[in-house]
Amino acid sequence: MLKKLLPKEDVFFTLFEQQAETIGRGLLLFELLIKEYSRLGELNVRIKAVENESDEIAHKIYNLLNNTFITPFDREDIRMLAHRMDDVMDLTEKAAARMKIYDLAAPPVNTDRMLVIIRKAFGKITSAIRMLREQKNYRTILQLCVEVNSLENEGDTVLRESLARLFRETSDPIYLIKAKEIYESLEEATDRCEDLANILETILMKNV
Repeated sequence: MLKKLLPKEDVFFTLFEQQAETIGRGLLLFELLIKEYSRLGELNVRIKAVENESDEIAHKIYNLLNNTFITPFDREDIRMLAHRMDDVMDLTEKAAARMKIYDLAAPPVNTDRMLVIIRKAFGKITSAIRMLREQKNYRTILQLCVEVNSLENEGDTVLRESLARLFRETSDPIYLIKAKEIYESLEEATDRCEDLANILETILMKNV
């Protein structure tokens, strides 16, 4: 029993890295969906499978947290890091699923631009997570977090441009509602990347 309660720092870090890598694969699949939209049905199935995989890793982290006495950093920060990473994948899968459910002929305009920002932001989060084991990397991690915050601002700009164009050029109110939901899901994914940057900054401040 005592062995179960001892530090399992490497296991936590390994699971975080696995979750980030899994979500990165999901974002690549979403990019492929936008580029090869005729494969919408097939790629939705694959994206959903990755989303399930991300959920499973998050639950492994929660279970490990419940069964480990000493953790590498604050328990709530561990929980939120896993939760917010999973949110990024959930929101991406939601956007892909809505395109299929709504039977859209093509992705809404600027969906590709929004995805580029999400991929850049989450790529920086992934790099930061890979460096989290070593305190010597903390300054680099902080810089990555600043860059994620800047990308979130870019995401806000693209969302505003996309919504303005949508309301200006779309005469079909039903399509407007559908496209708006997809835009907002992708913007929320960018927001979750900013949340992740904030969580990482909090972890560093508590452990310097």
